[in-house]
Amino acid sequence: MLGGFPAREMIAGWLKAGIFEAGKGFAPTGEGTPQGGIISPLLLNIALHGLEEAAGVRYRGGIHAGTVKDGCPALIRYADDLVVCCHSRQQAEQARARLAEWLEPRGLAFNEAKTRIVPVTEGFDFLGFNLRRYPNGKLLIKPGATAIKRFRERLAKEFRALRGANIAAVLAKIVPITRGWVACYRTVVSARVFAALTGYLWKLTCKWACWSHPNKPKRWISGRYFGKFNKFRNDRWVSGDRDTGACLPKPAWTGIVRHTLVQSGASPDDPAQARYWAQRRQKVKPPLDSCTVRLLSRQDGRCSLCGENLLTRDQPPQSPQGWERWFLQVTRKAITADYLVHHDTPSAARSHRTHLVHATCHRSRNQPRTAGNTVMQRTN
Repeated sequence: MLGGFPAREMIAGWLKAGIFEAGKGFAPTGEGTPQGGIISPLLLNIALHGLEEAAGVRYRGGIHAGTVKDGCPALIRYADDLVVCCHSRQQAEQARARLAEWLEPRGLAFNEAKTRIVPVTEGFDFLGFNLRRYPNGKLLIKPGATAIKRFRERLAKEFRALRGANIAAVLAKIVPITRGWVACYRTVVSARVFAALTGYLWKLTCKWACWSHPNKPKRWISGRYFGKFNKFRNDRWVSGDRDTGACLPKPAWTGIVRHTLVQSGASPDDPAQARYWAQRRQKVKPPLDSCTVRLLSRQDGRCSLCGENLLTRDQPPQSPQGWERWFLQVTRKAITADYLVHHDTPSAARSHRTHLVHATCHRSRNQPRTAGNTVMQRTN
């Protein structure tokens, strides 16, 4: 199956390299791949290479390179999930037949329970998103109903598991989950969904607080767990920790940032296009608070003391779980753990403005004074 695929010797060696299992040690891999192994998506992309041509997709050349020719179907694939956009039902049935014939010699077949031919006016779900063309002619992409339901169920489950825990534990668990899901869906039509989830999250938080203090009046509970924790917003119903000042950000606070299409043929693995991807990553704002994003943009994402990047320049995650790990591994280490800190310098001079630095650079320079979750200091 590898045929003349690039780096086939490396892939073949990877398949036979064996694996280490926790508590079991080394295990050889004479055949097959481990369940959920990271090589599985790679093998799948190799096996499905050429799927577009089999579906009848044809592209223009010249100045219109990368655009589909008129009358041809368009195919979008992510691992083994795919959508074929056709001009008629007849064309869709023909594309399905061609793809089934192309998959058969590779030992693959469509999952008939998940394979449908539907008009775009009816809409369909793909990768957690719902795509539908409405009567006014607009094609809108929204979070899928299944994805919303799954997220709400997870929030309810986590809050039930946190009964008996303090507010610090609640924030440590819920904040990455919420911000990760919102960051994943902030590029589509999600404003109403975010507003609805804000109300649902508030109800769960209030329910948790009442369960934690069944003998306390509602006024005492609201005074303890709700207030103006976000100094940039005039909202006194923000849940947070009065000891540290940390709060639970509301999904409705997240602004919608439209996704910018990737240039045709651009690959992050192509060294010749490294500059294009670096410029693209600079333009994509991380899903942080507006103050931090503004400071990061002003500093070109670099520490003003050492000149190194404040946040990693990796590709942004592609799923809610990926964004959740991003907040846990990057944001927490960078901000909450004080690897990235604010310097409080209200002076107008450029060298004395508020700026972001690594906490390691900050500690090596002066002894900090702490304020909540942020280290603040005046520069000389």
